[in-house]
Amino acid sequence: MTTPDPSAWIDLTGKVAHVTGGAKGIGRGISRALAAAGATVMVSDVNLEGAQATANEIDGHAMTLDVSDRAAVDEAMQKTADSLGGLDVLVNNAGVYLEFGGPVRDITDDMWRTLWSVNVDGVFYCCRAAADIMINHGNGGRIINVSSTQAVTPGVGVTYDGSKAAVAQITKALALELAPHNINVNALAPGPTWVNEGPPPATAGNPPPPSGEPLADTVADRIARLPKGHWGDPMEQGKAVVFLASSMSDFVTGIYLPVDGGWLTL
Repeated sequence: MTTPDPSAWIDLTGKVAHVTGGAKGIGRGISRALAAAGATVMVSDVNLEGAQATANEIDGHAMTLDVSDRAAVDEAMQKTADSLGGLDVLVNNAGVYLEFGGPVRDITDDMWRTLWSVNVDGVFYCCRAAADIMINHGNGGRIINVSSTQAVTPGVGVTYDGSKAAVAQITKALALELAPHNINVNALAPGPTWVNEGPPPATAGNPPPPSGEPLADTVADRIARLPKGHWGDPMEQGKAVVFLASSMSDFVTGIYLPVDGGWLTL
């Protein structure tokens, strides 16, 4: 019997990946990890300069994209496939968070619609466009939607928490629908991940710097009790995405994968 080569299981050489919201933070970590595994990566973001900076770092490609714009999404996914020779992996990472939480009485219609248009409509538009391309190419594919631990442990507010719960359920429904086409659909659920400039607090339990986040005190409290004892790093989210994008997860679809340092055990 031939001994398998585990290094081949995570080799994404020849695969084309599109990462939305890749200018910074978790999206940047995901882009870096996919490129390190051999994938050719298209980085998109409303911030083209930031997307280009990420792309330059990984020898990838960049484009501007507002995922809440259906026509722009259709064009971006097709451009990725046409210019790079296909579309094997889609990572729906683009999302908004700050300034959209808080008490329900303070949430305006515009705040609600803006957040959901990016966090939910954008995921739907990208999934639909990518699935169409993957099915037409006949080679299967991977769709990875970035949800959040807040999907099951609410606290930020009805806007963000609700949107991430919707992403988790959209993922399960699409996993059932697209399985016959050999397209795996999974959700990544990041926990507390440090995406600000500079290093995270050196001691578990130190509160994050003032940022206007509604859950600042709760986050600091949970970090103090977190089993892993420290903030996560965007690259740790990226490594999980590589698993979901690679042949290591051939038989994995429809899951909600927390990468949270034990946050959901609290």
